[in-house]
Amino acid sequence: MIIYLGDLFHTWTKGGIWTIPLNVGYVASYTKKKLNQSNIDCEIKIFKDANKLLDKIKEKKPDIVGLGYFVWNENLNNFVLNEIKKNYPEILTIGGGPRFTNINANLDGAKKFFLKNKTCDIFVVNQGEKGFGKVAEEFHNLKYNVEGIKSKKIPGCLVNKLKTENKIDLNLCDHHVHVGENIGTLDDLNEIPSPYLNGMLDEFFEDRWMPVLETNRSCPYRCTFCAWGIGTQKLMKFDEQRVLKEIEYIAERCKKSKTLIIADANFGILERDALFASKMHEMSEKHKFPFSVNVQWNKTRPDRVFRVAKAFRNIAAVGASMQSLNPKVLSAIKRKNLTAEQVMDLQNKLKEIGIGEKSFTELIVGLPDETRESHIYANRKLIDLGFEVWNYFLHLLPGTEMDEKEYRKKYFKKTSFRLHDNSYGIYKGQKVFEAQETILQTNNLEKEDFKFFRFFHFLIQMMWSKKWYYYLLIYLKKHYEIHPIDFIISITKEIEFDKGKIGDLYKNFISDYLEAESFEDENGLYKYWSKEKNFSRLKSGEYGKLNMLYTYKIVIELRDEFIKFLMKVIKSFKEKNNIPDQDFLEKCEEILKFQNCKFIQFNSSNFPKHEFEEEFNFNIIDWIDKDYTALNRYDVKKKYNFYFTKNEINSLSTQLKSNKSTNLNSKLRDMTVYTSTNMFFYNVKEKSL
Repeated sequence: MIIYLGDLFHTWTKGGIWTIPLNVGYVASYTKKKLNQSNIDCEIKIFKDANKLLDKIKEKKPDIVGLGYFVWNENLNNFVLNEIKKNYPEILTIGGGPRFTNINANLDGAKKFFLKNKTCDIFVVNQGEKGFGKVAEEFHNLKYNVEGIKSKKIPGCLVNKLKTENKIDLNLCDHHVHVGENIGTLDDLNEIPSPYLNGMLDEFFEDRWMPVLETNRSCPYRCTFCAWGIGTQKLMKFDEQRVLKEIEYIAERCKKSKTLIIADANFGILERDALFASKMHEMSEKHKFPFSVNVQWNKTRPDRVFRVAKAFRNIAAVGASMQSLNPKVLSAIKRKNLTAEQVMDLQNKLKEIGIGEKSFTELIVGLPDETRESHIYANRKLIDLGFEVWNYFLHLLPGTEMDEKEYRKKYFKKTSFRLHDNSYGIYKGQKVFEAQETILQTNNLEKEDFKFFRFFHFLIQMMWSKKWYYYLLIYLKKHYEIHPIDFIISITKEIEFDKGKIGDLYKNFISDYLEAESFEDENGLYKYWSKEKNFSRLKSGEYGKLNMLYTYKIVIELRDEFIKFLMKVIKSFKEKNNIPDQDFLEKCEEILKFQNCKFIQFNSSNFPKHEFEEEFNFNIIDWIDKDYTALNRYDVKKKYNFYFTKNEINSLSTQLKSNKSTNLNSKLRDMTVYTSTNMFFYNVKEKSL
């Protein structure tokens, strides 16, 4: 038996976040083991690139093609399976992944999916290893008869009996969709051989693919916006020694990527996670990998989060995801959070071990019962606690409770669709795009509120959380009690009337939000982005996630213009608040100059400058070191040396070379997703005379 498995990704742009396909690696490893136990010889190959999969099928036809379905590849999967069935109807096509859970794995959910994805024969629900293995064995026993296996009700699967000539209307013929009974999960995760340790994923270390590590599976929480853990009853664990070996195996082989992604829903939920964090730090010191670790942290045990963070020793940003601070919202989404007191205690302990500046939290706007006021309050409160704050618009995901018809009707008045970042391409002459469904109007928020928050969130992320203008915000807050939120709201009010390049930047940002991010349906999205004028922005890297796209427009192209605009806003604050300090404006200018110098700078060939010098009137280094207390003037101007260390230069070079995009803005956007922007800031020291 020949099986091809794909965790397909839009590699067409050469950008985006490329991850090693651990998900289908597990399916491959488990299936090979089970088929071998049944004396069935099998060959399994894993793919990320759609074109490579289609080319391989021409070269050597498989019996089964299985694809993982996610919001970033469903339309690509549909295109690939259409191509396969057009030429090889005898190949069994199987889908899997979080597209279906116990919530929507029913007749209505299956019909909706198969009407769009008519060439997917079977979809495995929930965790894929057990269900896929059973289908593969049954298909062998039926002598590879596609129509034969589609005539059965298969446990753990949705079966599509729509004829390939598309003559049957699924809306009228319920008997053409079979919904199999739930088969539950594996009794022991260790029944799945490690696809790292058995070498099945080795080829993906040869390019810039980011390794993914899973130490446990499931989630004890049931937030209505999330599908994580649905279909499982308890937290299941991979053996401790196995995980430690995988960490070593990955670190020894990963030379073209710097980030390790932890796939656990709540890392830090178990005591042993500190051991894994310590091992990752050990490998970071020994092999220079991982340079950084991307983590979804446990939500309710700050004591364990602290211990794990301590073991990481600064290679993983620490977060306490909140989503909202509004009790009504948390009740509606079935969410339990850390208290403000717990968050503050965690923050203080993290500062004591030197990682306070890396602490982050997350908020989602568009959740049920959230108001404009409560969302702004949450940002203000969390900034006061010292956290980086990441704001997101709510996405409605298939398979979640929030996606159900009655839930939608109760809380959401209007949704819209936007292009999933880097998820598009041209395949055999056909343009393929992936869409995200986002909220545009709720029971408490109007369209204008979302328009306001789109730019408001951008400024918070750029200026505070990503720290591009952090020192200015800290100076205003610490010395004059001008809160970052108040300053940012003032920017949103004044920028609309700016007649220069910064005003144009704002207009372009809002235009992109209204025209390129807010489609009524997927058809509108396809029509817009298929136009050559718009598609050329995608091809050139001139369009992407707005927050990072416009961040790098400012800090790479318009940093001087933005500083002039900020000084206009600062002068307005001085007048309104009657600030008496004669040095106030000069200090603000010096801080902004310092911040400007801290940003990474590139030469004409787009290579980072390694170091340079600049003169300053105020002792900004001392001010920062002493927790932003007194900002004193030098008797004589001092020169500061801005520099990257050798390791930092090597890390930057590796990531810049690995990303094949020719657009610098696009390169930096991709590098920012799973890695701290600290790598884009120079170290600073006072130059010795």
